[in-house]
Amino acid sequence: MSYTTHYLQNERMNKRILIDATTVNITQPGGGSFCVQAYIEALLSLYPGQIDILHPQEAHIRDERYNTIDVPRRNTRQITKGMIKGQFHRGAEYILKHIEQHPNTYHTILINTGLFAGSLIKQLKQAALRIIVLHHNYEPEYRIASRSALTLFGHTTALVKYWEKKGYLGADINLFLTSSDCNTFECEYGKRDNNHVIGIFEPTHQKQSLAHISPSKTAVITCALGDKQNQNSLMQFIQCYMPTFSRLLPEWQVALMGRNPSEHLINIVQQTPNMTIFPYPKDIRSLAADCTIYLCPMDSGGGLKLRIMDGLRAGQPIVLHERSARGYEILSNKNYFKTYNDINSFIEAIQAVNKYIASDAYSRQTIQEEYYTLFGLERGTNRLKEILCK
Repeated sequence: MSYTTHYLQNERMNKRILIDATTVNITQPGGGSFCVQAYIEALLSLYPGQIDILHPQEAHIRDERYNTIDVPRRNTRQITKGMIKGQFHRGAEYILKHIEQHPNTYHTILINTGLFAGSLIKQLKQAALRIIVLHHNYEPEYRIASRSALTLFGHTTALVKYWEKKGYLGADINLFLTSSDCNTFECEYGKRDNNHVIGIFEPTHQKQSLAHISPSKTAVITCALGDKQNQNSLMQFIQCYMPTFSRLLPEWQVALMGRNPSEHLINIVQQTPNMTIFPYPKDIRSLAADCTIYLCPMDSGGGLKLRIMDGLRAGQPIVLHERSARGYEILSNKNYFKTYNDINSFIEAIQAVNKYIASDAYSRQTIQEEYYTLFGLERGTNRLKEILCK
């Protein structure tokens, strides 16, 4: 080991890691929250006693394993100023001020998404920090598909791409959840040697119990029913695929579960044979686990569909649109994981999974065990360690 390498390692040991978790409240359910929790747990395992985390003040988070830094909400003037400057990050100014007030304290900062990293890159470089950006998805694709008021209904694409590109090109390490997103970034913004597809993993070592499951001839779809993307995918499934499902498995039901369904969706489901809806279920995990097949018909949006993990965690065979299979390529040859992109491939997927369920090879325990092996916290932590130690 050279003197320089030895010196740098010792220097790093005496400094801390700052995690920016201000853009997501990890106490609330959701894909972003799940992902951030997983990476926090992995870093806490790798760097015990060396972690500071910036949280939104309203989350009221306290954890004895790390130092919590509360980031206050922006007032109306600050929000307006941020919009004029094109800054999407609620805590950008606060974070930079914190780093300035604590010189020589940190050696690394992890930021969620290139979009939020973009407005910080220049100052973070000046502070000589190693910058890790965790890209949850390709933001222009996600925001156009979402078309929410937050994104001015999809009309901020150019600005989103501008900041995301700056964050991506300025990062020392880019982490991606799917190879599809990584390829998109490289096509849109240029290839980089520091890109790594690490995927998503469980934020805990605790396993879901299968002891009290009562399997039924039911396939389940779970999602945020009020989401525009999900609504479009569900209507497509009901109109184009549900009749085929009923023909192939006439004794089966499809259960749709989630929050905030529109009256229109409720009425459509109630009029659809062999289909039921459970709006606002109190314990969606237990209710969904009693179903035998997990369906995911979502055919739009970027990133990784975390709801697939819910099915695998419960030991359920999965039938999903190929768009939802991003990030799960490692399961492509499994007899309990089948994708489709049209009516013919949907028929093949349903028939294959039904055949698997009727075979001696069918085992929910096996599906679950393979899931935790491939997507467990230990595997994710080890993969992250390999990348950070390069």
